[in-house]
Amino acid sequence: MPWPLDSLVKTFHAICKHQGGIKIDVVGDRIVISMRTGTHSETEHSIQEAVVAAGLPLERALCRVLIEFPGQAPRVPEVSILRGGSRHEPYSCEDLLAATEIVSTRHDEGDLALKEEQYARAAVPAFLIVDPFAGQCTLLSEPRDGKYTRREAFAYGETVPLRLPGGLVVGIPTDTFARRR
Repeated sequence: MPWPLDSLVKTFHAICKHQGGIKIDVVGDRIVISMRTGTHSETEHSIQEAVVAAGLPLERALCRVLIEFPGQAPRVPEVSILRGGSRHEPYSCEDLLAATEIVSTRHDEGDLALKEEQYARAAVPAFLIVDPFAGQCTLLSEPRDGKYTRREAFAYGETVPLRLPGGLVVGIPTDTFARRR
């Protein structure tokens, strides 16, 4: 059985695709609507550039695409790094090598905890949280039994070593990531 609000969420995502500048997430029992910012856009672009510089084609580092999770709310990570050959939209959580979420407000802790749990349960190999308010990135990896067993923090200015299955390491420089107040 599909997640109960699938059609509503897909409708919201279709509106966002045409309207632009809006992100809608279902987090727990809430629908969260946030505006896109220049900070988000520049950070997404920087991450995509790092993925391409590491040798993956651009079509494997997509921004704001729908990722379905069986029996759960779908997600729209800011940047999704996909397995080779993943060309079927909507994408499945099984297509994800890494997901990146950029903190939209100072009070995203609960939202991020739910997303972390969902990505870990789906065994997404890496989950990168970029926090422009704190000037910090948190890299979660090595999912086991529905939890990430490795957590690394990187201050803006450091390079995040995003390790993908197969041994490829994507160095994500954060020295140009913009901060928010």
